Order: sequence, then structure tokens, then C-alpha cells
Amino acid sequence: MTKSKDELVKQKEFLATEALKVANEALGYMQDQLSECSTRDLVSVFNAAVKAHREIVSDIVALTEKESKGEETLAKEYDGKVAELLNKLTGT
Repeated sequence: MTKSKDELVKQKEFLATEALKVANEALGYMQDQLSECSTRDLVSVFNAAVKAHREIVSDIVALTEKESKGEETLAKEYDGKVAELLNKLTGT
């Protein structure tokens, strides 16, 4: 993986962790004021935190996935076809 991709993954991992920390703190504050807090608010915070965490983790997985052999072969074929087409268009 390239250096910038590694940095992006680290940032995403940090964001995922922070999303869970914020959700945990928010739920803690709401539990302290449970008599004033509605169940709907608790569910909304929980769902939002889970959704944010899921999206960030999905981004991390997409960034760290390795290409399969089939994808690598298709990429090489595609690059070759593109180069061939460019050569035809430019006349070289």
C-alpha cells in the first residue's frame, strides 16, 4: 500500500474509534438524565453512531482490500487496450 493510502487508513481507523467514543459518551450523558431523555433520543444516537462506524469501517476495508488475480489480469488487459487505442488516435 502507498504511504498516502496508509495515512488515509489510519485516519479512518481513528475516526471509527472516535465515533464509538462519542456515542458512548452521549449514551452516558443520557443515562444520567434518563428521566428527562426519551427512548427515541437514545435509539437515534445509537443508530447514528453505528451507521457512522459501519461506513468508516467499510471505507477502511475498501482501502485495504487487495485486488484478486482476475482484477489484476483485467487491469493489465484494460491498460493495454487503452494504450493501443491512444496510439491509434495519436498516430504513433
